[in-house]
Amino acid sequence: RQVTQLSISVCGAPTFAGPLNAMTSNGTNGDRSRSPVPRKSTGKKILVTGSHGFITGYTIPVLLEQGHEVWGVDNFWKYGELSKSFDTHPRFHFVKGDAKDAALLKKIVFDNKIEIFMASAAIIGGISMFHKLAYFLLAENERITCAAFDVCVEAHQAGFLEKIVVISSSMVYECSESFPSKESDLKTCPPPQSTYGFQKLACEYFAKGAWEQHKLPYTIIRPFNAVGIGEQRASTDSEVMSGNVKLAMSHVVPDLVQKILKGQKPLHILGSGEQRRHYTYAGDLARGIVKCMMDPRSRNEDFNISTPVGHTVIELAEVIWKKVLGPDVPFEYTSDTPFEYDVQMRVPCVDKAKDVLGIECTTPLETALDEVIPWIKEQVAKGTI
Repeated sequence: RQVTQLSISVCGAPTFAGPLNAMTSNGTNGDRSRSPVPRKSTGKKILVTGSHGFITGYTIPVLLEQGHEVWGVDNFWKYGELSKSFDTHPRFHFVKGDAKDAALLKKIVFDNKIEIFMASAAIIGGISMFHKLAYFLLAENERITCAAFDVCVEAHQAGFLEKIVVISSSMVYECSESFPSKESDLKTCPPPQSTYGFQKLACEYFAKGAWEQHKLPYTIIRPFNAVGIGEQRASTDSEVMSGNVKLAMSHVVPDLVQKILKGQKPLHILGSGEQRRHYTYAGDLARGIVKCMMDPRSRNEDFNISTPVGHTVIELAEVIWKKVLGPDVPFEYTSDTPFEYDVQMRVPCVDKAKDVLGIECTTPLETALDEVIPWIKEQVAKGTI
């Protein structure tokens, strides 16, 4: 593989661990599965920004399995330096650098004649980060977006870049009043109130504007509530008390698992617990993302990628409770004051992805939790979350 070491600036790509990269005792990742068997590349040349992120950690192995050649850019801003099992794959080439460094991106894209640019780098975190870093989220993510589109427009005009794939967010539906929320609902939906959701919507307008002015093809993908292994304590996370348990995260699944593992009773839940989400296995999301990336029917389209099955936070908490403690321990919970941007309903319509591309996210929540809970238990013991 090719590894390029470059100087990095303060900010850049999200850096979560992924499915093939559980932390080992020596601080590396990759002990859960093997990298795909290498074979001669017959696929596309793809650049993935935020390559060592959470969802990209599930997506890159799928791309490699399909025979594509992948370049990754990440600066490990959030969690510090991480290894992935795909780092050693002969068709994966990693460049340590900042995703808002347009000169760096241009060099990679032009030197390697990149055909597909997956714009997935972003400053991202739990709901507490929406408050703590409201301006930073907006400003840095806008700079990352500008760098990606500036390079892609130039590369498309040069004749070799085929499209940009924009990883947006379900947070664009933050203020939706129509459920399940269809892609077309964004035309009439009020804009997001959080700076993170607003900037993700701006990413989509970048895509539409670049097509309108420069004819740069795009595909917009909105993942919903990814569930998988890899989310760890970030350097920017503030420790807060949730009942008698101190947490430094604000992602609902790892937070609930931690509190139950540490014996909290009753279990403290933010808000009423009636907030509804569609918790989607990250492996299903990865396969959907790759289908959107490769299928020509996705050109200049946007897709919600999600399980069609929703759960309230209380329902999620009870499932985790029974998996950790067993069915004979009565479920007990109490409600804490929620964050301001704790959206009550985030319910997608997934008909378009299914009807146009045949994408279905079918892994049950219970199955995803069977992978996630043991991993979180291991990380709690190691002190990484």
